[in-house]
Amino acid sequence: MRIIPILSALLSIAGLSAQERFISSDFSAFYDWYHRQSQVAQLYESQTELFTFNNNTKVFNGPCRNAEITAQLPIGYGVINIAYNDDYYLPEDEINGYGDIWYHVRGEDPEGCLFTGYIWGGDIAKGWRRADITGDGRPEFLMLGISSKTRREPTDINAEIRILQGGRLAYQRTVPGLCVFEDCASSPLLQTIETPQGFTIIEASTMTVGCWAGIERSFFYWDGANLQRVYHAEYTTEQEFANESFIFNAGAHAQLCRYSHEGKDFTPVWECEEIKVDDSRASVALATAGVTTAR
Repeated sequence: MRIIPILSALLSIAGLSAQERFISSDFSAFYDWYHRQSQVAQLYESQTELFTFNNNTKVFNGPCRNAEITAQLPIGYGVINIAYNDDYYLPEDEINGYGDIWYHVRGEDPEGCLFTGYIWGGDIAKGWRRADITGDGRPEFLMLGISSKTRREPTDINAEIRILQGGRLAYQRTVPGLCVFEDCASSPLLQTIETPQGFTIIEASTMTVGCWAGIERSFFYWDGANLQRVYHAEYTTEQEFANESFIFNAGAHAQLCRYSHEGKDFTPVWECEEIKVDDSRASVALATAGVTTAR
């Protein structure tokens, strides 16, 4: 299991630049809250259930792409983690420009055959949640993982949110700049947030602990069919990458909403006002909906 550094050790670090800062005790409460929400521990603990992030995920009999393929699994398929010992060097490979470890897993394939083998980390979800975001009484399966886009430059980093319905991929959305692969040594977080106004927000975030530490949070508004990135920022450096208004239709009323601030419980607070459909601000918000803001 990868060891997550202890926060108290970080609090004694001095002389860091703004981009490296993680020395204030103000972050200790957030650290505790974040790791209660995050599923990162399950990625490294023995006997936890992990899920495939891609269709036709290959299981190899060794931690190598040239090894024999022992099974192929559909997207969102559960496997059992066989954790490495603490003193064991984690086997890693770079595929499509992303460096990640090989997970040692066991399970039963769709035909009922038992297997034990290795799955590369890009084919494993880094966060997952079941939630009925469509309101039809059947929960969707949401996953966060490494983007399918090939990484060609060091700064070319993308994650991806995928939504499964009935075991099939129904929707996917790139999270630009969010680093969830192993080389980043970050803790990923995926969660759904039901707001007091009645709409659903999906959060995809990371927290990195160490000399190069930070908190990066991105929020997406689910309009029933699409995800719109409505706020994305690096909190320790206060750098914003996206901050967009969006339209929430609640029955006969429409509201124009925008990120306001982080609440006391670290939940985002949204500022909304009722608008008319012919309001010029509504036209602007609709025009930007679904458009990825350049990072």
